[in-house]
Amino acid sequence: MKVALVHDWLVTYRGGEKVLEQLATLFPSAPIYTLFYDPKKLPLSLTQREIIFPKNLNRFVGMRKEFLLAFYPSIIESFDLTAYDLIISSSSCVAKGIIPGPQAKHLCYLHAPMRYIWDQQKFYFSTYGKIPGLSFIANLLATQLRMWDVTSSARVDQFVANSHFVAQRIQRYYRRDSTVIPPPIQIPTQSPQWKKKEYYLVAGAWVPYKRLEIAIEACKKMNKNLIVAGFGSEEAKLRAAAGPLTQFIHSPDDATLHQLLGEAQALLFPGIEDFGILPVEAMAQGTPVIAIKKGGALDYIEEGKTGLFFSEQTVSSLQEAMMKFEALQFSPEILYSASQQFGETTFIRRIQKEIDTLLGRE
Repeated sequence: MKVALVHDWLVTYRGGEKVLEQLATLFPSAPIYTLFYDPKKLPLSLTQREIIFPKNLNRFVGMRKEFLLAFYPSIIESFDLTAYDLIISSSSCVAKGIIPGPQAKHLCYLHAPMRYIWDQQKFYFSTYGKIPGLSFIANLLATQLRMWDVTSSARVDQFVANSHFVAQRIQRYYRRDSTVIPPPIQIPTQSPQWKKKEYYLVAGAWVPYKRLEIAIEACKKMNKNLIVAGFGSEEAKLRAAAGPLTQFIHSPDDATLHQLLGEAQALLFPGIEDFGILPVEAMAQGTPVIAIKKGGALDYIEEGKTGLFFSEQTVSSLQEAMMKFEALQFSPEILYSASQQFGETTFIRRIQKEIDTLLGRE
């Protein structure tokens, strides 16, 4: 059986790439098709694979991806996958829209329906409204892409969603059922025993929809130490909003991030995420999470045991939850135990079962 893997772009090593990395272990000989490729940003486990990408397009690898949205459907459809019996796409943009051969089976692990044109369009295209005529063009493009996105969903034989939040959107936008399989994280072999320090943490991409400014403002008003770890386009804006007790750590490596997660009082999670791997990684390090009560966080945060929710994406709502948090105690062992269901072995077993079902092996 010939197998191909498809991923939107390989230019960072974040949650989606870690899912692809685990999928790749199931099929060591499968090539990976992608739109952009930057080996400097990826681990050897991926760069040692056969990576197939359009060389001419790769000159734009550093450009903001939404600028080329209009071209992605045609490019992803240009990949010749007729020789493959099984295609597994890892998609948050257009990877699910590949054209499989007439006899091939296509399983799509969907991280989210295309964010640029569905529920997060306002975040990605907000600046276009300031340029006369450009907002109209952006909306027209989004309409055309939504039509393609819905039509191309019929090319998928089986959807796997990374959370119930994403499964609901798959049903709403594509009218398709899906199986929910959370993304994998590396679980420590035993419950870490970090010594807690007097700071809160927000981490991840510094981009608008993460709403990190809510955490920054809440900690500034409450005179709380805050560490902001990550990188992204919002860096200047976030630094300008920060108070004297806020520290920025740019692009921490995995060891540093795990230490930051383990020593924090809590991870603040103000963005509505499709799943959100960082909160589960915090739990694995024995640290509770204070999260907005929406999105993927509903799948793993148990109020009072693994964290707390706040109801609105406002500074006052987060402050209220933080004050409640400081009157409670959380068990690192319970948090660590709750993270066990998200390990790599569990992920592989569940994905393999979906593949076997799709291929009629069960």
